[in-house]
Amino acid sequence: MKKLLIVAATCLSLAACVTMGGGNADANNGASASQTQSFIQALEAKRGTALGVAEKVQLQGLVGATKTGLNGVQNSFLNNVGSRVGLNGPVLAALFPSIGTPVSENAAVAKVEQALGSRLSQADASAVKAATALRNNTGESLKTSLSNRVGGLVGLDGAMVEALLPLLGF
Repeated sequence: MKKLLIVAATCLSLAACVTMGGGNADANNGASASQTQSFIQALEAKRGTALGVAEKVQLQGLVGATKTGLNGVQNSFLNNVGSRVGLNGPVLAALFPSIGTPVSENAAVAKVEQALGSRLSQADASAVKAATALRNNTGESLKTSLSNRVGGLVGLDGAMVEALLPLLGF
C-alpha cells in the first residue's frame, strides 16, 4: 500500500510539473493546457476508457515536446525567410501565423512578395520555396510521429489520433 501511495504521489507531482511548466512559457499556456485537456478527453472517448494518470503525464510530455518542436520549426522558417528577403519577424509571423497547416510553396512566395511590394528574384523565390517545403515536411513529420506515439501509448491507430490533432491547434 505504501508503494502505491508513493507512485501515485510521484505521478501527481509529475502531472503538475508537466501542466505548469512543460510547454511554452508564454501567454498561450492557458489555451495550451485547455487544448491538451480537450485532446485527452477526445482520446478517452475514442478509446472508450479513461486514461490513467501515468498515461496522461506521458501524453502531456509528448504533446509539449511536439509543440516545442513545431515552434522551433516555425521560428527557423521565419528566420531563414526573413534573413533572405529582408522582412522582420513580426511581419513574417503575421503572414505565416501557425505551423498547424501547411502552406503551398507558391502561396508562400506570393505572400512574401505582397508584403515586400515587389517580386522576388528567382534565387530568393527558390529559397523561400525550399524553406517552405522544409517547414511543411518537418511539421508534418512531427505531427505524424506524435500521432503514432500517442496511438501506441493509448492503444489507438495513429491515423485516428492524427484526426484529433486540430484540438491541439495543429
